[in-house]
Amino acid sequence: MKKPSIFSRDYERQMKKRRRRIALISILGIFFIGFLFMKISMSSINMDTLKNKVQNWIDEDKVMPEENATDIEEENNSEEETPKEPEEPESKTMDLLVRDGVVLKAEYEEVNGVVKFKGIEDAPSNIYYTLNPDKNLVLTIDENQDMKIFNVDAKEVNITKDSYTAPNGEAFNKTSVLQTYNGYLWNVEAKFIDNTTVAYISNVPYFGYDLNKYIWVVNLNNNSHTTLWNSKGKEIKIGDIKEKGLEVTIDGNVKYINSGGELIN
Repeated sequence: MKKPSIFSRDYERQMKKRRRRIALISILGIFFIGFLFMKISMSSINMDTLKNKVQNWIDEDKVMPEENATDIEEENNSEEETPKEPEEPESKTMDLLVRDGVVLKAEYEEVNGVVKFKGIEDAPSNIYYTLNPDKNLVLTIDENQDMKIFNVDAKEVNITKDSYTAPNGEAFNKTSVLQTYNGYLWNVEAKFIDNTTVAYISNVPYFGYDLNKYIWVVNLNNNSHTTLWNSKGKEIKIGDIKEKGLEVTIDGNVKYINSGGELIN
């Protein structure tokens, strides 16, 4: 392309036209070179390989939600398989015949074949009861002051001392004494010292009114009753089993009855 003379009257116009042509040719050359480069590059690519890669990418995208769903399901199953806390043993009741017309509903539970009492359901106010430490015996005292022991088979043993014989040989029968002296305490407020020994409160061995109280101990193995003479007091309360033994409060003084049936400080 001939360059115009600078002395020409149309020099400026011709130079502008010349520059536009050069720019157009350059742009066309760039596009042509780019087109050739793309064509050469595309010819070197394996289209089947490219297609497979694209398809695999699509397939992976489809699998992901299923994998996530599997993970969620495994988490849910893991939560469902979490060990549950052991259920409380079912509470049942058995009938204890205290006397004619008076039946107590004793609550109990059975764990690994072992039956244990839990208490008395809706115990009447005129019936006293307590459990031994192993919870397999129930002691009851009714309004007639008859004291009985029931085991887990609902079998009973009457451990009441029906009479007392004074040193001079005079005998005092429980029924007669209770009829003679209103408010007399033959045996009340009993508690287990251990599984085979019971302590209870009584006015025996004295008879009349405004008497002192004594603690008696009964051995369930032979049903022998023993007076604790050093337990005399106007007010006696039997508490719970402590490290020293069964706690008792005599006229405000706290003492203990040990497993040997002895009253100690």
